[in-house]
Amino acid sequence: MIMPSFKEITDKALNAFKRFPITLIWAIFGTLFFIWLIDVDSTQLFDKHQGTMLTFGLGVSWLIGTKFLMEHLNQPKKWQWLQIVTLLLLIAFYLHLPDLKPNNVNPKYYIRFILYLLAGHLFLFFAPFAFKWNKEAYWNYLKSICIAVGRSFLFSGVLYLGLVLALLAVKYLFDFEIRGERYGQLFVFCLGIVNTWTYLSDFPKNILDKNTIKYNKALEVFVKYILIPLVLLYIVILYAYTIKIVLAWNLPKGWVSYLVTALALLGFAIQIMINPVQKTIKSWTINRFYPWFYILLLPLIILLFVAIFKRIGDYGITENRYFILVIAIWILGITLYLLISKRKSLKMLPSSLFLLIVLGSFGFWSVFNISKNSQKAQFINLFSAVKENNNIATGTEHDQLKSIIDYLNDRKAVSELDEITGISIENAMNDTVLSWSNYSLPRKLLDSLQISIDQESLIAEKADSDYYYYNNWDNSTTLNISGFKYFKQIHLSNNNDNMEESLASFNIQFLHKSNELWLVSKKDSTLKLGFSLQDRLMTLSTYGPDPNELEADKLTMVSKHKSLSGKLIFNELNFTKEKDSIHINNANAYLFLKVD
Repeated sequence: MIMPSFKEITDKALNAFKRFPITLIWAIFGTLFFIWLIDVDSTQLFDKHQGTMLTFGLGVSWLIGTKFLMEHLNQPKKWQWLQIVTLLLLIAFYLHLPDLKPNNVNPKYYIRFILYLLAGHLFLFFAPFAFKWNKEAYWNYLKSICIAVGRSFLFSGVLYLGLVLALLAVKYLFDFEIRGERYGQLFVFCLGIVNTWTYLSDFPKNILDKNTIKYNKALEVFVKYILIPLVLLYIVILYAYTIKIVLAWNLPKGWVSYLVTALALLGFAIQIMINPVQKTIKSWTINRFYPWFYILLLPLIILLFVAIFKRIGDYGITENRYFILVIAIWILGITLYLLISKRKSLKMLPSSLFLLIVLGSFGFWSVFNISKNSQKAQFINLFSAVKENNNIATGTEHDQLKSIIDYLNDRKAVSELDEITGISIENAMNDTVLSWSNYSLPRKLLDSLQISIDQESLIAEKADSDYYYYNNWDNSTTLNISGFKYFKQIHLSNNNDNMEESLASFNIQFLHKSNELWLVSKKDSTLKLGFSLQDRLMTLSTYGPDPNELEADKLTMVSKHKSLSGKLIFNELNFTKEKDSIHINNANAYLFLKVD
C-alpha cells in the first residue's frame, strides 16, 4: 500500500472544497458554532440555540445529496439553483421551530428533525441514480459510500485520539492546565470538519461510469458464513413462534414486530451485497437466497401486521406505532416488488423509504395528525364507557385515560378534548395542579371530571404481584420545617438493615423485614421513636403503581413518643407487593426530629 504524500492529501482536500464548497462552508460554520457554544460553558446557551444546532446538523447530508444529484443530471451547471432551494428549505426548517425550551416543547419538532435527518442520509443512497439506472454502477456507488464512511471515521477517530493524548501529555508532563471543554471541542472539530472533509475527498466522480465489479472474497465469506446463517436462525425462531401461537390460538406479542423488521432489513442488506454476482458466483446459498428468502418472509410479514394491529386496536396509534406500521407496509411493498418486478432496481429500497419518511412529516396524513386523532378517538371510547358506568373506571381504563391526557398535553393538544369532556381542560389543570408537582396533571384532570377508580377491579388487577414507584418531587419543592430542630436526608433499601446513620444523638435503624424505621438514643436505648411503614405502604398500593401520582401528605408520616416528635417525608419510593406481603426496594426521604 502506497501512502499518499502531503501534496496529494492537500490536493484532495482542495479539490473536495472546489467540488463541494457550500457543503464544506456549512460544515465549517456549524462546527465553529458548536465549538463556541462549548467554550462559553453555558447550558442556557445550548438551550437557547437548539434550533440553530439542529439546522446545522441537518444540512450536511442534504447538501451532499443535492450535489450528487446535480452532478448526474444533464448539463449540471443549469441545476445550480437546486442547492439554493436546499438552503432555503433548511432556513424554512429553522424558522418553523418554536422557542425550544427544555421539558416544554412539543416533541413533534424533534421527531420531524429525526425524520428529515434520516431522509437526508437515505437521499445519499440514491441521489446520483434518481433519474438513471445502472446495476453495476449502483453497487459500486454503495461500496464507495461504505469505504468513504469507514475511512473518514478511521482518520478522524485516530486524529482525535492522538490529539487527546497529546493534550494529556502536555497537561501531566508540564503541569499545564487544560480545560475539560477542550476535549469536547476537539471531538466536534474532528467530527464536523475532518470527518466530513475526508469523506468528500475520497468520493469518486463519474459514478455512473464505474461498471466493473470487483467482488471481494472476504465479503463473500462474510455473507455466506455469517449473515445468511443468521437469517436462517431468525427464520427458524419466528416460524417456531408462529406455530406456537397458532396451536395455542393466541395473538402475537408486540415485540415480535421488531424481530421481523430486523430480519427483513438484514435480508435486504444481503440482497444488496450479493446482487451483482448472485447468478454468477459459485455458491449454493447465495444463488438461492433469492427468491426463497422473500417467499419465507411473506408469512412472517402477516405475523408482523397482526402484532401491529393488535397493539393499535388496544391502545390506538402513537408515533412509534405509526412508524412501525409504515415500515411494515414498506417491507411488504419491497418484498412483492423484488418477487414480481423484472427490473429489480435496488434504488427502490432507499428511495421508497425516503418518500414515505418525507410524506409522513407533514399534512393530514402525517404521523402527528394521525396519532393525535387516534388518541382522541381512544379517549372518546374510554370516556364514554366510564360515563356509562357512573364515572367509575377500572384500573386499566384509568391508566389509559391518564396516558392519553399526558400524550396530548405533551403535544399541546389537550384542549382539543374540551368538546368531549364539556369543560375547559387547561383551566381545570391550572386550577388544580399543585405547586410542587408537574406530574399529576392527568390525575388532577380526572378528579375534576369526577372519575374514580373501581377499587375491586384495581385489587383484582394487582392481586398477585406488582411494582410501585412514586416520585413527587421537583426543584421547586418547599418543606415546612417549623417545630423541628434536626434534619437528615436518608436512603432506605432492601439490603441496609444494618445502616449506620445517625441524627443528632440518635442512631437510625431500618428493619427491612418488618418495614419499621427507628430513631434510638445513643445514651438511653429505651428512648426511641418509630415509624411503622407497613400500613402506609399497603394504603399506597391501593392507588395503583403509577408514578408521580400522590399528594405530599400521602407520602408524609408523623410520629410522637414521650419527648420525641418526628416527621418522615418520602420524595422517592418504590416497593413490591406480593399478595399480603410488601417490602421496600429503595426509598429516599427527609427525616425531621424534635427533642423536648
